[in-house]
Amino acid sequence: MKITCSVINDLLPLYAENMLSRDSDALVEEHLKHCSECKDALHEMKSFHDMPADKDGSALKKIKSRLRKKILFSMMLSFVFFIVAAAYLTAPEYHSYGDHSVSVREIGEGLVLVRLDDTVHGCDISRYPAEEGRGYVYHITTWNSVWNRSMKTSDPEYRVLNPEGEKVAAVYYVQADGKEDLLIYGEDLYSGGGVKTLPRLFLTYYAFIALGLAVISLTAAVVMRRNKKVFNLALNFSLLPLSYFIAHLLIKGFDGSSHTAIRDFFAILLAAFALYIAFLTAILLIRQRIEGKKEEL
Repeated sequence: MKITCSVINDLLPLYAENMLSRDSDALVEEHLKHCSECKDALHEMKSFHDMPADKDGSALKKIKSRLRKKILFSMMLSFVFFIVAAAYLTAPEYHSYGDHSVSVREIGEGLVLVRLDDTVHGCDISRYPAEEGRGYVYHITTWNSVWNRSMKTSDPEYRVLNPEGEKVAAVYYVQADGKEDLLIYGEDLYSGGGVKTLPRLFLTYYAFIALGLAVISLTAAVVMRRNKKVFNLALNFSLLPLSYFIAHLLIKGFDGSSHTAIRDFFAILLAAFALYIAFLTAILLIRQRIEGKKEEL
């Protein structure tokens, strides 16, 4: 019985995969010895199965890179939100002396005791020598915060102003509301006009310097936009002061004065760092998207 090419073509896929019985294998091989067409068909099948797999993972790498950048961008924005929320929740709410948050009395042997009420979450006590060796002058301010009022409780606290027995000439309470410091113990050393503890203003100066640098850098980037290297350098640099300025607005708003300037400064720096990373990541994502659209075209 003569085996036609049609029958052999039906068996070739199984023969190429070594799935035929010995008798069927022998039948196919006998036919192939005399049929060049079926032999060519078998060769094409084997060539197709032996084609090397596509190992070019550039597309997958681009997807992974874009996904990592999106995750980083989201993390940095979340970090900024966390810092701003923490700064708001722990922002000092200063007590006035009428709140009875602090009281001062002498307890013997020249020691002066300060009692802080249970509503006091934070207290700042500073001192400096009085004139003519009359002892030391103390300035006290107290505050609470949203976090402390909502989440924590505290007990009254007692502090000795002069544990070494140094003379206390006067103790003033800092009102932190624009009014003069109030004498609460000792001799009024400023009866001629009073004394006022002013908030620190250097955060305002830093914010204006950062805004100026951002404007100058962005202007340079626009002017040098034809020079890609200089444009990218100026743009990336401008993001630093811009991030600081935006972080200042998020933490302090338009008021740069602060009685806790160091605390606010570090909060602004943390938020600025996270914003800067977020801005850089956003720029990279935008560039990748533009390049992807160009490749599609």
